[in-house]
Amino acid sequence: MGAGRVQPLPRSGGRVRQFPVFVDWRAGHVAAVVTVPDADPEGIVISLAGTGRHNVIGSTMCAQLSQRVVAQGLASVRLDYAGVGDSPGLVAAWTPSDVEEAARQARAVVAVAMDALDVGRFVAVGTCYGSRVALTLVSEPSCVGAVCLAPPVLELGGLSRIGRQVGERTILSFVKSNAALRRLIRPLRSTLRARRPAATVVGAFEHLDRARIAFLYGTPPFDDHYSQRAREVVDASLEALPSGAREHFELRMLPWGPLSTFDILSPADQDAVLDVVMPLVSGPLRVDERMPAPDVVPLPTKR
Repeated sequence: MGAGRVQPLPRSGGRVRQFPVFVDWRAGHVAAVVTVPDADPEGIVISLAGTGRHNVIGSTMCAQLSQRVVAQGLASVRLDYAGVGDSPGLVAAWTPSDVEEAARQARAVVAVAMDALDVGRFVAVGTCYGSRVALTLVSEPSCVGAVCLAPPVLELGGLSRIGRQVGERTILSFVKSNAALRRLIRPLRSTLRARRPAATVVGAFEHLDRARIAFLYGTPPFDDHYSQRAREVVDASLEALPSGAREHFELRMLPWGPLSTFDILSPADQDAVLDVVMPLVSGPLRVDERMPAPDVVPLPTKR
C-alpha cells in the first residue's frame, strides 16, 4: 500500500469538510475524497461503487451516503478504483470473482483516512461489485461491519452469465422449445451452470462474531443477483455458525430497485434506500452499540 497525499484539514468553518486524498498506487495513484464532520468522528464509513462510469468520485450513491454519514458524526471516504475516473491505470476486466486488487486499493485508502483522522474502526458499504470488495475488508480487525447492496453470492458462469445478459426466462423458454438444443445441453448442464458459492462471501461470515453484515436486495430480485439458490447458500453458511454470530447477519428485500443501478433510481427511491442503509452503517460504529472485538491491528502500510 502506498502513502497518502492529503491536503491540510481546516479546523474551523461549516459542519461538513471535504478534502481530496491521493494514495500512491503502482505507477500512479488512487483518488479518493474524505468527508468529515466538524467534531472528531466516531468512525469511518468507506463506500465502494460497482463497476462503470460515474460522474463523481466513487458514485452517486457514495457521494449521497457521505453527506448522511457526516450528519451522524461519522467520517466518510469514497474512491475511484485504479483505471476509473480520477485514478489512472488500465483494467483488463472487471469481475466479481476477482476483487483482490480493488480490495488492496480500498485497504490503502481507508488506512490513510484512519491515520489522518486518528480513528480506529470502520464500516464498509458496497454496491454489486463493491459489495464483494466490502466483504473482503471484513477480515480486517478494524472493520466492524459491512452493508452490501445487491451482493452476488454465487459465482456466475456458463448459463448463469448468459441468463443475466438476455434474461433467465427467455433463455429457458428457448432451450425448452428446441429438442436438439436440449439434447446438446443436457450432458453439460452441471458444468454450464457453475453456480458455486463465492469464497469471498462465505469467508466473510466467519467474522460475524465481531462484525455485523447486512445484505440488501431490491426489485426485481433477479436483477440484484438474488435467487433461491443464493438464499440457500447464505442459510447453509449461517447454520454452521454459533447462534450469537448468526444474530449479527440480516438479509432484507426492499421494494425499490434494482439496487445494482442505484445511480439511476428516482431521487425518492434513492432517499428511501439510504434511509434503510444509515442505521446499518452507524450502529456498529456507535460506542454504546459496538460488539466486543479483539485489539485492533493497524492496517499494513506497504504493498
